[in-house]
Amino acid sequence: MAFTRGKPNEKGWRNLSPSPAEEHLGVTFPTQSTPLLVMHHLSDLHVCDAQSPVRPEFLDRWADPDSPIREQVGTIGTYRAHSMLSAHVVEAMVQSLNHVSHGPLSGHVVNAAIVTGDTTDNAQVNEVNWYLALLDGQEVRPDSGSFDRYEGVIDDGAEHYDVKYWHPHGTPVGKEDDQARAQYGFPIVPGLLDSCRRPFSATGLNVPWYAVHGNHDALLQGTVTPNSGIQAAMVADKRYESLPSTMTLEQTLAAFNEIGPADYPASSDAAYVTVTPDLARRAVERGEFAALHLQSPGLPRGHGFSESHAREKKMYYSHEVGSIRLIVIDSVNHFGGWQGSLDEEQFRWLEEQIVSSDLPVVLASHHPLTKMFNDYAPTGRRVCLEEIRAMLLKYPKVILWLAGHEHRHHVEWIGDRETNTGLWQVETASHVDWPQQSRTVEVVRDNHGDIFIGLTVVDHAGEADYAEAKTPLEIAALSRVLSANAWQKRPEPGLENVDAWAQGTREDRNIVLRIPQR
Repeated sequence: MAFTRGKPNEKGWRNLSPSPAEEHLGVTFPTQSTPLLVMHHLSDLHVCDAQSPVRPEFLDRWADPDSPIREQVGTIGTYRAHSMLSAHVVEAMVQSLNHVSHGPLSGHVVNAAIVTGDTTDNAQVNEVNWYLALLDGQEVRPDSGSFDRYEGVIDDGAEHYDVKYWHPHGTPVGKEDDQARAQYGFPIVPGLLDSCRRPFSATGLNVPWYAVHGNHDALLQGTVTPNSGIQAAMVADKRYESLPSTMTLEQTLAAFNEIGPADYPASSDAAYVTVTPDLARRAVERGEFAALHLQSPGLPRGHGFSESHAREKKMYYSHEVGSIRLIVIDSVNHFGGWQGSLDEEQFRWLEEQIVSSDLPVVLASHHPLTKMFNDYAPTGRRVCLEEIRAMLLKYPKVILWLAGHEHRHHVEWIGDRETNTGLWQVETASHVDWPQQSRTVEVVRDNHGDIFIGLTVVDHAGEADYAEAKTPLEIAALSRVLSANAWQKRPEPGLENVDAWAQGTREDRNIVLRIPQR
């Protein structure tokens, strides 16, 4: 099953309809094979506490179609109309993946799943706990602050109503319709801000799953290293609605750097709304990400992490899964900035793990190689893409690299195809942006010793129609259609069609790849 968008109405809104799954392109998958690894690949869940008071959603409007500086600022990504529905999308994806017990091409049993980072949106403890509960099949209550009312920027309050945000319950008396509904055709969904906060029992993945550290799991808004001042604001009672008089927009956006350092604007005299404080919103500390996984009841214990990872604050590891060595990299630069790199100790460890393996090697990280250029390092040195690439190409046993971060489907050969030197890199789309998909990855060896990699895109279990958006699957269906209609990503003359970029080409989705025997 797949989903396609219909023709736009007068406001550009497009409904979804189910469509047949795409055929596999590429080489022919072998009819007989030996399994090396069959694994579900999920990425960029962005389980989000959309009511957190330190989320600078007000910045995102400068990337809207009516922004005079849209071309200069590009994508900002601090606000999505459907952020509060993220937990339900993960639940719907889990239900869908649990129906895929065997590789659709090989018929071999699925060994495990891997989540390549950005499991959370703002590196908060409550977000980590929600994501763990979703994948491990526990009760989830995707709510924070007051359990009596929704307190995010899209609530019903007339006092701070802002037309730049979508308000699913409609327009308060005496106010004009928000732009999402008036200009872009977004719907009214009665009761959504109550139904999306209700507790539910998560299904949980029915295979062992492994975790990967992403920049949104370690840094606020995926960019800023938490400090004591920001920590205090995260659990406090003020949600700021604008910049202070002491900061310009240019200064603020420049502080959210892809290469560190990065910092939040000072609150100073910025306007704010009083909200309910919540200690569970505190930022995750280094090493705590691993410690929380160790408390999870799911398999394997720690989901790749051990007590030493929590103690030593190292988020990288290796395990044998199926008949490969899975090496998980921590590509987060904890000094700040949203792009990736490695420290020198991890880089040496990575090469040692490759050299010592008697099995084919599959790498997994949050950042793909192309985004490993964040060399900011107040102490030590960061290892970036050219050095990483040169090292990997020395070892033919490295066959595949799974990544996320870019919120897109993308398949690329790293190396020289003519000499069969290199590896395949596979990026998988996010759960928070259209098309809200994951993949099943099948790695097998045929009778001649060639390795084949079969990639099959998986949609979550939400239907095309979101009905009343009351149940988790209905809410996930609503999230999908909202993401398909994000107004910043609609095609415009002279601007890139960003959502088509996220879907990738046909060769980036259902495809069979081959590595000849070497």
